[in-house]
Amino acid sequence: MNLNWNNIDELEDYFITYLLYKESKTVPQISKIRNISTMEVKDQLIKAKLQIKSMSKDQVENSKDILDKYLELDKSERFDFIDDLSLDDEKMLKFKRELYKRIRLEKNAEDLIILIWTTGELKEEKYLDLLHSLTRHRHSDVRRITYSAIRKIGSPKSRACLEKGLYDSNPQTRQYCAKALAKVGDNNSLEILKKLSMQRSHEKEYVLRAYEETIEILGSVS
Repeated sequence: MNLNWNNIDELEDYFITYLLYKESKTVPQISKIRNISTMEVKDQLIKAKLQIKSMSKDQVENSKDILDKYLELDKSERFDFIDDLSLDDEKMLKFKRELYKRIRLEKNAEDLIILIWTTGELKEEKYLDLLHSLTRHRHSDVRRITYSAIRKIGSPKSRACLEKGLYDSNPQTRQYCAKALAKVGDNNSLEILKKLSMQRSHEKEYVLRAYEETIEILGSVS
């Protein structure tokens, strides 16, 4: 709604009082102009301000795009959101396109982590070019969740990237990469894991277990 004198016939009384107030009229002056008590002027101003505040919130909410709203959800709500989108191919396609664009531009690490996590849930290879580049991100948590998403997608195209991730400074990232290679690794991956598994004094126990499990799997198919 446009609050101005041009559409005065469409305005409620309290908005007319508010327009006078915006023109720097005092409460007593408005009382005389409108022929109402000062108490009523004050009540109308409060009502008008509350209404305008509510309208502003609605405008802000309506201006948010689908990803802004998505980022405000908690994890369980994000699962539900994705499930609902899966029922509408057109909406899902639009969401995936917006997700791709937003990941390329997002600077906030926390929001970026959520967006990357989402690519893993969608399990689409079209995100791999972005994800592979993000494994070089300076933020260790961004790298960790990126490798987690790559693991969920599970594409052989990520083999070299996952082998490189075995040398990441974050131990959980190294664990993710080892587990992912159990599915997409080859003989080269096997040899790398064997060498790393021998450096027991420099590695976390849970990472070594992941190495050994993947070595066993790859060794049985080589």
